Parts: sequence; structure tokens; C-alpha cells
Amino acid sequence: MASTTALVLFLGIFMNQLVRSTLLGSLLLISLAPHLGLAQDTRSDASTDSVAGTAPGNSSSDFSSGTVPPGQAGWRSNFFDEVDGQLDMSNLLAKGGFIPMPIIITEPAVDDGLGMAAYFVENPPPGSDLPPTRTILGGAVTGNGSWGGGIMRSGSFAGGRWLYDVAAATGLAVLDFHPGNRDLALRYNNDIDYIGVKTRYRFGDSGFSLGPSLRWRRNDINLDTEDQFPRIEELAERKIELVSLGVAGHFDNRDNPLTPTRGLNVVAEFQRFDEAIGSDADFNTASLFGAWFHSRDQWTFAAMADAQVASEDAPFFMQPDINIRGLARNRYTGDEVLSSEIEIRRQLTPRWAAVGFGGYGRAFGNDDADAATWGGGVRYRIARKLGLDVGLDYAVGPEEEVAYIQFGHAWGMQMD
Repeated sequence: MASTTALVLFLGIFMNQLVRSTLLGSLLLISLAPHLGLAQDTRSDASTDSVAGTAPGNSSSDFSSGTVPPGQAGWRSNFFDEVDGQLDMSNLLAKGGFIPMPIIITEPAVDDGLGMAAYFVENPPPGSDLPPTRTILGGAVTGNGSWGGGIMRSGSFAGGRWLYDVAAATGLAVLDFHPGNRDLALRYNNDIDYIGVKTRYRFGDSGFSLGPSLRWRRNDINLDTEDQFPRIEELAERKIELVSLGVAGHFDNRDNPLTPTRGLNVVAEFQRFDEAIGSDADFNTASLFGAWFHSRDQWTFAAMADAQVASEDAPFFMQPDINIRGLARNRYTGDEVLSSEIEIRRQLTPRWAAVGFGGYGRAFGNDDADAATWGGGVRYRIARKLGLDVGLDYAVGPEEEVAYIQFGHAWGMQMD
């Protein structure tokens, strides 16, 4: 993930919700991948029915086999599983096409929010390891007056060897900034326009991919600090354009991109903002994210770490922040930030599971600060054939308690 910016904190939050934070609407995103294709690092040896379709120790044999239960033909087959008769959307999600959906934002930094999005999905031929081509159009508003709209498109070319993502967005982000990571909060408005292009080359079935990125942002900051914070004031009441060239490397051998139980995912990225390519400021950002999963019997153990760095001359809204459950985004920022979590999951039935987690983050530098959080949640396997869980987490932080709607894994938007 790139450094947290005002774009990430609202437009980023909003775009993320397009693909993750709705209980019903986000479920429909899985129609983008009736096979394992959603992760884009698809593996040809994966099949729909073996995508970790059940939790650890819960193979498909844990569901009593049989034909479609009586009365479950027609529309019911879209919402109930033909094996165990439970609520399940595997068949509905595999259809693709045009899908309207609500957006539910559960982020305290923007006082939650609602919106609407539309998916346009073109699935690959059956048996192909190509990722689907998806186009997502949507908009949202939040409780603190933020709003945003955008469009995303992703797919592949050159026979699936190259992956691409294109996004454009515009909006108003109303956010709090905490100078020196103190309790004092300065609220600022940031009118944002954004265009981004990323592409990666897949190195066969190795799990590795590598490629360049180009991003353009225009920020119009509205904030009056009465000259108390020069680093902030110099950017206020004027437009600043930021243009970056970057490179990103990925490794992924997870058994399932939606709700992993085994494997490793690593994402490393570097971006250079430079006047030579049209940027109003010269600085660098870099990030390294890793998530590890291991299962034994009915237990799954997981850990993640996310290190982000921005050079000292980066604008204040480009500073990374601690990103763990239980903290509002942008609460603790710095030029160097480390976020980490551990998670333990216990499968209770083939459908239901319980999770417990703890997080720790630290912002380094002159404004050194750290925070620890903990919490728990529940998961329900809403799409057995795809191995997809949804659920609810409740996290306790040093300043507030936060509830999160989860689609797939909680680290899904940090993983690729």
C-alpha cells in the first residue's frame, strides 16, 4: 500500500468500500471471480470447488452431500446452498454481468457513510486462469460532510501475463490532523482529484509479479492554523499537484485470496514524486506489507506487519498513519510508521467461526507515538464454493471502540 494520504483516508476509504465494506453489496464483488481469479494472481491448478471452500478441517465432505433439496430450485438456488441448505450466495455471485450494490462505510475518521455502486463484470472462459475484467462505478457521502465518486477498472492483457488497474476519483475529504500526535485535532478540507494506473507482469506460476505505476493527484487544502504549524500552513489555501512514478513487487501463495488459511502475501512499493514529471513537490514514499497464515485442525493463526515511510519533505497529508483495527485512520502519523496485528481464528461449525486479534502500531520520529488495540469478532461462510466469509469485528483502542463490517479477511485491502 502506498502512504496514507487524504486521498486514502476518504477517497481511498470510499474506493475500498466499493470492493470490501458492505455486507451484501460487497459480497457481489466475488462475481468477479467464479474461479480463484479474484486475486488476480490466479493459479491454474485451483478450481472453484477447492478454493479453500471450507475452513481448516472442514472439507466439502463436512457438508452432507446430496442433490438440491426439495423446494430449492429456481431463485432459491441463488441464496441457499444445494448441499447443506444454509444461506449461501456462491451461485448468485458466479453469474457476473451488471450488479448494483449499496456501500456501507464503517470508518470513524469520516463518521461512517453510505453510498451506491454498480459493477460491470466480464468473467473469463470456464477453466481459464485469466482474471475477470471488472468496472466499478460509485459514489458515497459520510457523516462529517465528506463525499466522493469514482470509477475503477481492472483486468489483464497479453494472455494474462500482464495485470492492470486504472482508477479515477474526485471528492471532498473532511479529516482531522493531530499535530505531534497530540489530542488536539485540526480539521481540514481537501478537495481531491485523482488518476492512477498500475500494471504488473506475472512470472508464470511462481507467485511473483512486478511492475510500474503512475499516479496524479490534485489537492486543494482549506485550513487555518494561525501560523502555529508552518508545515501545514504552507500548503493551505492553494492547490498542489502531486505526480509519482513507482514500482511494486508482489508475492502471493495464499490458498485463498478472500479468506486465507495458509500461505504468505508480500507487497513492496516505492514511489518518487518529482518536479521533473510535473509534481509540485519532490519526495519519496515506500511501503512493505506482509501477511502470514497457518492452519492446524480447527485453528488458523495469522500475523501481519506493514511498514511505511515518507521522506521529511512530504506534505503533511502524505504522511503514513498507524492502520490497525481499533484506531481511527490518521490518528497517529509520522514519517516512519509500523502497523502490526496478530489474529487467531477458531472454526466452530462448517459455517461459523470466532476470531480474536490484537494490534500494535508505532509512529517514529520527533512526534514518536504508539498505540495498542484488541478485539474479537464472528465470521459466517457466505459463499462456500469460493471460501468467502463475512462478519463483524469489535475493536477496543486507547481512545474509542469501533465496530467493523468485514468482507473476506480484515487485511484484504492491504493484501493484493
